[in-house]
Amino acid sequence: MVVFTIPAGKADDGLKQTIMSVYFHDHSSGSPDSTVRAVVGFPGKLWNLTQFGTLFVSDDPVTEGPDPESAPVGRGQGIFVTTSLDGVNTHVSLSIVFTNEACNGSTIQVQGNSDQMKAVREYGVVSGTGKFRYASGYVTFENFSFNSSISYAVIRCNISIRHY
Repeated sequence: MVVFTIPAGKADDGLKQTIMSVYFHDHSSGSPDSTVRAVVGFPGKLWNLTQFGTLFVSDDPVTEGPDPESAPVGRGQGIFVTTSLDGVNTHVSLSIVFTNEACNGSTIQVQGNSDQMKAVREYGVVSGTGKFRYASGYVTFENFSFNSSISYAVIRCNISIRHY
């Protein structure tokens, strides 16, 4: 994981800027090893990513590189719900929980609503803990690869934050 942390400037009372990219490994097949699961939806409706009102939970492994065997960074744990009647927009509330040596125990809190069909989805960083205390900024998610036969996606997460 390449992490750049630099002082943000004297007028910012000690704020630092951190820019990094990490990779989420998303298994959504419904098998016992799935890292994304639909947990509730409207009765009589199919619970899927484009069905309004469907709520999902996730606990994705996060690594330094796109290879699932690359060094672990942490977990992407959160909820998301399809929030538009047409099934396009999803609201996300996600914690990036770091378990690697450099940032162990620190978190970045991601929240927002976006068009889940876009190649690049942007969300706000609303807070953080540990090394990322009081974080603010944004993240972008973009599909790096997808294997439809096993419902496995690698998603690049680009993080740009300011924090103490």
